[in-house]
Amino acid sequence: MTQSNAALHALLQTGPSSASKLFALIVRQASHGPISPKAPGVATPPEILEACGLDVGEFYDLLGWLVEHGLIEVSGEYPFEEIRVTEEGRKLSAPVITRV
Repeated sequence: MTQSNAALHALLQTGPSSASKLFALIVRQASHGPISPKAPGVATPPEILEACGLDVGEFYDLLGWLVEHGLIEVSGEYPFEEIRVTEEGRKLSAPVITRV
């Protein structure tokens, strides 16, 4: 793991546990989510909100935290946002999923 990857991994370990869980869910939904058709590697807020149990405000706060720390990117406008795991996020996704 590179130094930047180690720093991001430590950030997820010490950051809000709900952010780590949300990140793991985004990784899963981006590759196996129920909404179809959608572009490969994309997760959408409706599928994540249905699965995560967070209220909308908390969801968007944590989503902002994940974007701010470079783990995901969000494109499009509400209600058609698309969430993608960044390259840095993909490097960390396996350790995070095993922790949740």
